[in-house]
Amino acid sequence: MFEVLNFNRFSDGRGDLIPIELGAKFEKSLIPFDVKRIYFISTINNDREAIRGKHAHIDLEQVIICAHGRFVLDLEDSNGNKESLLLKDNNKGIYIKKGLVWRELKNFSPNCVVIVLASNHYNESDYIKNYNDFKTKCGV
Repeated sequence: MFEVLNFNRFSDGRGDLIPIELGAKFEKSLIPFDVKRIYFISTINNDREAIRGKHAHIDLEQVIICAHGRFVLDLEDSNGNKESLLLKDNNKGIYIKKGLVWRELKNFSPNCVVIVLASNHYNESDYIKNYNDFKTKCGV
């Protein structure tokens, strides 16, 4: 369903540098797919009450990173296995593998910034936005 990716952190008196090398064929890349889209989630209204995501993808792979602050990522796979992860370290990413995985991002700290790397361009037909439709597609 997911894998935790640990990015290198280089720290000195000037701050932290956390590089993310791209290119699935580049031997130093931790991202296991060619990135086609990058987007940011920020200025989240009602920080603690807002829920983002609330969908699954059919084919898309993603890496979700908390660049600033913290939030909770809830995942559920097609077998009903559930995980709730607290993302707060900007040198860690959650790789959501290809396949039906329902995701919800919630409990955002003030000024939280989320970065998402995606394996494909936006495609409305790849989304399952209704939880009951997700369960039906999973055969549950």
